[in-house]
Formats: sequence, C-alpha cells, structure tokens
Amino acid sequence: MNKIAVIVLSCLMSVGTLAADLPSFPFVVANGTAEKKIKPDMATIHLSILAFDKESDQALKTVNDTTTKVTDILTKSGVGKDKIEATDINKTTTRKRDAEFNGLEILGYEVSRSMTIKLDNLSQYSDIMGNIIATNNVSGVRADFDVSNRKAVEADLIAMAGADAKEKANAMANGLGTKVQSVYAISQVSAFGDFVADFGAGSMKTMAFRTAEGAGNYETIMFAPETITVEQTINVMFRIK
Repeated sequence: MNKIAVIVLSCLMSVGTLAADLPSFPFVVANGTAEKKIKPDMATIHLSILAFDKESDQALKTVNDTTTKVTDILTKSGVGKDKIEATDINKTTTRKRDAEFNGLEILGYEVSRSMTIKLDNLSQYSDIMGNIIATNNVSGVRADFDVSNRKAVEADLIAMAGADAKEKANAMANGLGTKVQSVYAISQVSAFGDFVADFGAGSMKTMAFRTAEGAGNYETIMFAPETITVEQTINVMFRIK
C-alpha cells in the first residue's frame, strides 16, 4: 500500500470515528455559567521556613527554632495542633563553582521545611498573619480562602449554570425555528478554580504603618477578603426537534 493510500485511509478512519462519537439526532450545545460573591469563613495558610549557614547543625537549629516560634504564635491564638502540618526537613549543600560549574569547597548548608495551617475562625487571621510575617526565616506566606458549606454552594451554582445553559439553548433553537426537546449530555468545564483567593505579603490587601512610640516600631496589618467569587461553568448538549 503506497503512502497516498495510507493517508486517505487514515483520514476516512478519523472521519468515521468522529461521526460515531456524535449523536445521530439534531442537537445544540450551550455553555452555562453562574457565580456568587460570598463571605469566606475559613482559610489555609501556607509558609516556608528557610535557613542557610556554614554549619549544618546551626542551619537545622534555626529551622527548628523558627518552627517552634510559629507554632507558639498559633497555639497562643487558640489554633489546635491538629490544624498545623509541617513537612519533613529538606537539606541541600551549596558549593563554590568554577568556570566550568564544577563543585568546589562547601560554602554552607540550606535547610528548609513547609508548614500548612488551617483556620476555622477568620477573626484570628489578622493577628496570626501579622505575627508570622514578622518572624525571621519565614517566607512564601500566602493564604487560600474558602467556605465551610462549599458543597451546598457548588450544588446551587451548578443548578443556576444549568438554567443559564438552557436559556441560551432555547434562544439559539428559537432563532433557527426549532425547539429544545431534552438534555442529552452534561459536562463540568471547571471545578472551584476561582473559589479561592490568594492573599500574601505582596498583596494589595496588605498594609503596614509605623506607630507613634518610635520610628523603629511597626505593626503589620493583614486583611482577609470581604468576599470571594464562587463560579461554576458547565456544558450541556440538548436534543432539538
């Protein structure tokens, strides 16, 4: 079989496969969306603890001491230890490099770990975040906001998105002189990707001011968002008459 015949046969097979996947009856596909702005009632804080020192033991001690300081901040604010997770400690060696990037003598050791904190009470958020950000050797601080009744909100939004898709399908069908008969297939385009909002030390939601007691004293004020946008999008295939 020559190359032209193979190409023609492949094209015919692709067309046949595509046709087999499509319904044999007339149909219309509509995209439905729905969103709400709601007040969050929970947050997940993510942070990293990082230390570098010529001595491995000192770098490890710094990470352990910082972990204790962060944990103390949380427990004093009433956050249970079951809401605090810390990863295993990672350690890497930093070496001087020559022009060919060959490793030479050791310059020091980098030790790090990550922590995740779950807050069920956002009234604690401002004080906790302000104190954590002010702690030495803490970096990469950010927070994801959510709501505790997420499943109920998701169900409501899917129903609203479905109604939106049906309205759009009816409009298209009416424009072509036909009518929507029934739903044939539904697919969820996206999950809760827009459900959470990230706010970290670099966010516009972060503010700092200096107190009157002295130029060297300041307090970092962190704000949780007033609302977060909850969104759902679905695709619906309707059978038409």
